[in-house]
Amino acid sequence: MTIDEFDERLPSLMHAYVAEQIRARNWASADADELAQLEQRRLLPRGLATPGMRWYVARTPSDQVVGYLWLATEPSDPRGGGAWIYAIEVEPEWRGRGVGHRLLSAAEVEVRRLGATSIALNVFGENRVARHLYESSGYEVTSLQMRKSLT
Repeated sequence: MTIDEFDERLPSLMHAYVAEQIRARNWASADADELAQLEQRRLLPRGLATPGMRWYVARTPSDQVVGYLWLATEPSDPRGGGAWIYAIEVEPEWRGRGVGHRLLSAAEVEVRRLGATSIALNVFGENRVARHLYESSGYEVTSLQMRKSLT
């Protein structure tokens, strides 16, 4: 990913993240933008050049961008030597055409090359399309958070 692509894509990724956090009732709307900015500064203190953070772009043969993947690689992590997918996004008109599967496959190749032994991610419960993508790519549920609203 180029710096221009990063600068163009990051705001929409963060906007989607904020919307998911609000929808999941993890964050109040009034606090969400500030919380997202804090999270972005924590995870990406050097932007695209943050060590351990890798960004990938899926393109058509004619160079049209059709998807993105944000991957954190921590092969020396004592918790299991893995990697973490922070975001995967496929342009709406390209969904259902295998772009997500190809992005995940490319991430697996890169993670293996770096010596890591696993990839993990979080998916919001209501995101059935993403859950199907991950399950059909061999990802398994390792923990499950549940909540009951009392209001």
